[in-house]
Amino acid sequence: MNLRRSLRVITPVACGALTLAPAAAAHADVTVPAPPGEASAVAAQVGSLLDISGTSATAGAGAPSAQATVISLAGQPLLGLGGSQNGDGDSGGALVDTGSSLPAQVQVAPWHASASGTGTPTQHAKSSAAAGRANLPGVVSAGVLTSDSEASHTDQQSTGTSVSDGVDLGVLDGIRVVVLHSEVDSAGQGHSYLASLNGTELGTDQQLGNTPLCALDAPGLLGLSCLTASGGNGATGPGGVIGGAANVLGVTPALDALAAVNPVSAFTTSASSGTGTAPVATTPAPAPEVSGADTSRGLEPAANPPAGTAIEGQTAGHLPRTGSDPAPLAGTALGLLLSGWGLRRFRPRRNAH
Repeated sequence: MNLRRSLRVITPVACGALTLAPAAAAHADVTVPAPPGEASAVAAQVGSLLDISGTSATAGAGAPSAQATVISLAGQPLLGLGGSQNGDGDSGGALVDTGSSLPAQVQVAPWHASASGTGTPTQHAKSSAAAGRANLPGVVSAGVLTSDSEASHTDQQSTGTSVSDGVDLGVLDGIRVVVLHSEVDSAGQGHSYLASLNGTELGTDQQLGNTPLCALDAPGLLGLSCLTASGGNGATGPGGVIGGAANVLGVTPALDALAAVNPVSAFTTSASSGTGTAPVATTPAPAPEVSGADTSRGLEPAANPPAGTAIEGQTAGHLPRTGSDPAPLAGTALGLLLSGWGLRRFRPRRNAH
């Protein structure tokens, strides 16, 4: 009787081990996607009423998109000087454009928006606008009241960059002067300054941003700020958002009568981005060994194929990440057969009357 009871216990345990062992080898892909990349810039803004040289770009949430306007009133571009691009393609225009066929190209109120990568792992969006641009290759290039925004996105990394300038002038490929500059880089760090000559910056947010000159507060009337910058928190983990902003000038009216023009700002930029993680395949758990009196009934594990041997449906040297594994099905069927055999073989016999 004791032998029969032992076998009744061992048989279901062995069958359960055979059934669960292949399932333990299942794989799980764990992915934390990067947040969307976003960026925006504007040369001058008066609340929700008026924007001059405003741009924005977004990549990662659905189809990438970009928007650019030279002059907009209540959110609508004037004289057709602005537009948007949702999904793959390009949009653009200008009030005057002499074209590239002449030695010098002059553009009045140019704008451009483009996007690419819809439905693919890599998305990109870019936009630009300016009150005017001129270019004579090798001699002079200039932009007035310009803004540029760019965003990109993959599962592992998203970026957002934006730049706004009052004047950007290059002469003879050796002199570059930038006036009233604001930017947010791909790491989410804001920066602004009054002027620079060949990379030497004067009146930066670090030099003047915390001085009384750039912080005026008139209670009940208005608040004034200039040369501000923020962002660049590199400690954010996968899936977190890194945000940055900067501007050269900001005015915040406190009067209710001026709510429609709140805030007034010049050369303002902002962006957000972040990181993600790639899919990670878990290591298969080894099949438990069958011990005790039922060792002879245990199944020997299938031999692993030699290193580098390709198996149909998967890359050589790698475990499959998708599809159904036949091993759990075979293990389940075998476990049911052994369980039925054990119950029939060792069931108690009835005494004949």
